[in-house]
Amino acid sequence: MSQQLPGKGFWGWLGRQVGHVTKASKADVGGPEVIHRTNHVQEAVLPEQPNVKLRRTVIDEVIVEKKGMEK
Repeated sequence: MSQQLPGKGFWGWLGRQVGHVTKASKADVGGPEVIHRTNHVQEAVLPEQPNVKLRRTVIDEVIVEKKGMEK
């Protein structure tokens, strides 16, 4: 037995699509929360090649996953 949807034709279909998008945009995705973030950048020039620069970037993060999230 098929379900009768309100609004027939193109305008009914369009209204349903707008409703789906509106509901999806209001939904809580519940991703992990970043509490603390620190960036460290270190640069050094090579003694043999002064035009070459070495750069190291380190990012430290503390992430708390919300309850109910599955891996």
